[in-house]
Amino acid sequence: MSKIDEILASTSNRHYPLPDKKWKYFQQWHDTLFFHWEVPVYFLREHIPKEIELDTFNNMSWVSLVAFEVKNMRFRNAPALPYISNFHEINIRTYVIKDEIPGIYMFSIETDKLIEVLLTRIFIGLPYQRSAIKRSAKKIVSKNTAKNQRLDVTIGNTRPLTEKTALDYWLTERHSLYETCENKICRFDIHHKEWDLKDLNVSINDILYDAGKFSLSILPDKIHYSKKLDVILWGKEET
Repeated sequence: MSKIDEILASTSNRHYPLPDKKWKYFQQWHDTLFFHWEVPVYFLREHIPKEIELDTFNNMSWVSLVAFEVKNMRFRNAPALPYISNFHEINIRTYVIKDEIPGIYMFSIETDKLIEVLLTRIFIGLPYQRSAIKRSAKKIVSKNTAKNQRLDVTIGNTRPLTEKTALDYWLTERHSLYETCENKICRFDIHHKEWDLKDLNVSINDILYDAGKFSLSILPDKIHYSKKLDVILWGKEET
């Protein structure tokens, strides 16, 4: 069984069936860092499209900063390309639901390469922005002067999760992304095996992002880390 077939056969972590169309893109997410904040609903409600409902856990919304390195990004039946297929990403998201399908809604999506901004906007339809992201094994530094967004963290050691909680699943096992597309709501479907999450020691030296009326300038309520995940993506569909 091929790697793709193994991913497609592993569906126990999904909330809804796989799309019946052929997938379009493959990529790997490496060294994914999650910062999660519990946020009252009123901080976010006016800042997401009215057609989408905020998803809540124990009546509270959540906002997450997710930073990772994309590797081997490619189209279906095409090889990965040097330079273009590898890039850094930082996104700010909240958790939503539409037509009983839970997903995420992005407040911002940043990457370090201008060519990725152009290609993802043209071919995938996501509003990537460029940020000066520098990453090493123990450090992530990012500065988006145009949006006044910044991040500076020092990464420590990982350790196994004592137990994966219902909240851990709720925050990470999401297989759709909702976005406004020409005054309509589009959904981007993705699929992957269940996240292999770990706890992480990390020092936050500086952080400033906004999600609605909430400022990501305080210590997060929860942190996750994952070493590697293979991901399949479909194209955008109007909902």
